[in-house]
Amino acid sequence: MSHDSKKVLERAADLCNDERELEAEVLLHEQLAIDPDNLEIMTKLGETQARLCNDNEAEATFRTVLIRDPNYEDAVCALGALLDQSLRSEEAERLYRDFLQRNPASHQALEGLCRLLTSEDRSGDALKLARKQVIEFEDELDAYRPIVYVLEILEDDLEFTLLENWDDQTAFEDYLDNLLEQLELVLKREKFLVASEDFICEIQDEKSRLVCEIDQLLEQAASRNIKISSDLKEQVSSIIKTVRNES
Repeated sequence: MSHDSKKVLERAADLCNDERELEAEVLLHEQLAIDPDNLEIMTKLGETQARLCNDNEAEATFRTVLIRDPNYEDAVCALGALLDQSLRSEEAERLYRDFLQRNPASHQALEGLCRLLTSEDRSGDALKLARKQVIEFEDELDAYRPIVYVLEILEDDLEFTLLENWDDQTAFEDYLDNLLEQLELVLKREKFLVASEDFICEIQDEKSRLVCEIDQLLEQAASRNIKISSDLKEQVSSIIKTVRNES
């Protein structure tokens, strides 16, 4: 990318942050006239057109990028999100899956697919895909984003179910399992020492939140008439103890 195009991208991003998308669109068109093969500029133009609710123009721009490079991840994900928001979820799902078939390490595309699936009450499918991604790419921090997203959505659903059904044994166990899986993922992500200071603080906060949630849930078991096996109590106690000793 030329130095000028990089500056244009930065300026366009600033304009969009200030809700001055029309100015950003003009700027990006002008730069494309100078640098017509720049797919990053073109993708940013499509994103700006989408922000302006010019969906047809945005879709045409993204598809132009993908004609030139079918494996351009940012354009695939932006087009997938646009199609999903336009209630064309089948097209979006096909786009994501075809791209992931060619690019299985695209964590961004998988997250987009998982968001689509959870919005269609297909969280089980999303969870299966997200777990598989973490197993295959456990040494890549971004691989954890899809599963973290899905588990957080499921946590909200389970919490609501328990509010409505105070003594639901199955919902209680599913909720506890969800929190424990999130905690396990936090501990795995914590080992990425190259992460930023903000990320480390975020991980610490999330770890504290999950430990607190698990403690409170176990304390409520008796009042909810929930039976917890001694093995499960011991397992959870051991995990919590380990986490607190490491903190």
